[in-house]
Amino acid sequence: MSSSALRPLSGALPGLTFEEFFADGISATAFSTESRSIGVASSSGRLSLLSEHGERINETVQFAGVRLLCLADNGAAGLAVCGDRQLRCFDRQLQSWWDARVTGRVTAIAVAPYGSHFAFATDSSRIHIVNSERKEIREIQSSRPVEHLHFLAHQAAVIAAAEYGDLSCTSLAGDVIWHDPQAGNLGMTAVAEAGDRLFVAAFNHGVQVRDLDGTQMGTFAIDGIPAAVACSATEDSVVIRTLEGRLFCLNFDGKIRWIAELPDDSLVGMHINATGSQLILAWESGRLCSFRL
Repeated sequence: MSSSALRPLSGALPGLTFEEFFADGISATAFSTESRSIGVASSSGRLSLLSEHGERINETVQFAGVRLLCLADNGAAGLAVCGDRQLRCFDRQLQSWWDARVTGRVTAIAVAPYGSHFAFATDSSRIHIVNSERKEIREIQSSRPVEHLHFLAHQAAVIAAAEYGDLSCTSLAGDVIWHDPQAGNLGMTAVAEAGDRLFVAAFNHGVQVRDLDGTQMGTFAIDGIPAAVACSATEDSVVIRTLEGRLFCLNFDGKIRWIAELPDDSLVGMHINATGSQLILAWESGRLCSFRL
C-alpha cells in the first residue's frame, strides 16, 4: 500500500497501514501511548477517538472550536482547548468531566500520564496545575509565555518550553528542578523517558538532545530548519519536520533512516507510538495517515 502523503528523497519510506479522511477538516490531534488510541478534533466540533488501526472507538459532536488537544498516556482522560480560553476535560468515553473558562489565551496544555493532573499555560506567562476535580494545586510563574508542556512519568514534574530560548523543569510543588534560559529559539519539544531523552526542535540550533536533568547531550544537525519533533518512548525512532516541508526519520543516535518531502505541509499532528513502529500524520485538510516505521 502506498500513499501520496510522502515523496521519497532518501532511503526506504515507511509503508502506509491505514488512511482516513475527515471531510470537515482536522483542527488538532493527540495520541495516547499506553492505550494506543488517536484523538482527532474536527473543525465542525466533532471529537473522535480511533484505535491504532484506524477503527472508530468513540465519537461526539460536542467539542466546537478545538484548538489544542491532549490525552493521558493510559487514555483515561483528555483535555481540549476550545477557542482561546475554554478548557474541557473528558474521560475515555469522551464524556465531559469539567469545563472552565480561564483568563487569558491558553498557549499550551498537558495531561499527566494517568490522568491525575492537568496543566495549562496562558499568555500571561503562568502555568496552572489542576487535579481531576479542577482544583488548582499550583501556579507557576514563567519568564515568557509557554508554548509546550510535558508531564514527566518518573517524577512529579512538568517540563515547559517557551519560544526565544527558555526551557525548564518544575516540580508540582513549585520547585525549579532545572532551568536553561538560553536554549535557543524553541519549536516543539518531545520527551522519551525510557531513553532518558528530551528532544527540542530549536530552529536554527538544530534538534537539541538533552537528558531529563536538562544537560545537553548533543545536537542532530539536519538539512533544514527543524520546526517540530516526535519520538518513541523506547530508544528507537525520532521524526523531525522542517520548515521547508521535509520529514527526517532518525534513530536515537542521530543516524538518518529516510528523508521524505511533504506535498502538503499543513500538518496539524505528528505522533510516534511507544515502540517506534508507527508514525501518525494529520493534515488540516482532514487527511489522517498511519505508517509502519
